[in-house]
Amino acid sequence: MSRYTKEHYEDVARLLRAHHLEGNDCDVQDVVRAFADLFATDNPILCIYCGYIKGTTEICDSADGRLRNEHLFEGGFDREQFLAACGLEGEN
Repeated sequence: MSRYTKEHYEDVARLLRAHHLEGNDCDVQDVVRAFADLFATDNPILCIYCGYIKGTTEICDSADGRLRNEHLFEGGFDREQFLAACGLEGEN
C-alpha cells in the first residue's frame, strides 16, 4: 500500500471518528461501514504468486508458470483496523 493511500485511509478514519464521537451514531456508523466496504473492494487481499483475490477456489498458477499447492494471500485493506480507528471496535 502506498504511503499516500495509507495516509488517505487514516485521514478518513480520523474524520469519521470525530463525527462518531459527536453523537451521530446511526448515520455515521452506516457511512463508516460504507467507506470500509468501498476501501476493501478497491484494495482486496491478493495472492502474491498469482494475483487471485482471497476466497478464490482456483489453483494457484503463478506468473512464472509454477503451480502451487496453496495461495499466499497478503496485503489488502484491513477493514477491522479501519472500523477500530473510527471508533467501532469489534464490529463486523
